[in-house]
Amino acid sequence: MTVKISNLDDNKTVMDMFPVGMYARHNILNAEENEILMRKIQKMREVFGVGNTEEWLSGKYSPDNCFKLSCLTESLEFQPLIGKVTEAVHECARYYGSFGQYECTNGWYNVYTSGRYQEFHVHPGNVFSAVYFVQVPDGAPGITFKRPGFGSMMPPKDIQVESPWHQEFMVAPPKEGTVVIFRSDLYHSVPPLTFDGERVTIALNFA
Repeated sequence: MTVKISNLDDNKTVMDMFPVGMYARHNILNAEENEILMRKIQKMREVFGVGNTEEWLSGKYSPDNCFKLSCLTESLEFQPLIGKVTEAVHECARYYGSFGQYECTNGWYNVYTSGRYQEFHVHPGNVFSAVYFVQVPDGAPGITFKRPGFGSMMPPKDIQVESPWHQEFMVAPPKEGTVVIFRSDLYHSVPPLTFDGERVTIALNFA
């Protein structure tokens, strides 16, 4: 197993253990393909209404979503995205040394308006998760990732130099046409922010 080891001098060694990675691919769909997704999502919202939010801690402040519906991954309009994200997942997996085959297990859209949010959570039963940014208004939030194990121990004291060793949170900035891929066991959230319009994303899981 390859581990980054830094020899400070003959008697001092630093080893970076359990690195956490995030993979992003930009412009994964063209403008026409992205617009097809938006139209399909709007039609689904008209048919199914606001998604089921009672299971999430954010309750009525949860995003408008189709979390409980299975039809997203079966819908023809979503197949170009699913195919390209599947390719990106395999690229991400190979980068980290995994050469197995991964398939999309489920997916849903999320529509956030000003003030709505999603609490920290993971996606059990999967290996990789992906979030595709369909529409991002100015000022809309990205994805906040939490350091594994954060909150279970005391933080370092008197931090004077930025370092991944003591960084508590990382934010993946939102960008239309970008897909962000990460391990499904990595806690992540969407914070409440004030902005105009609708932030639209598609979440996909892979195992």
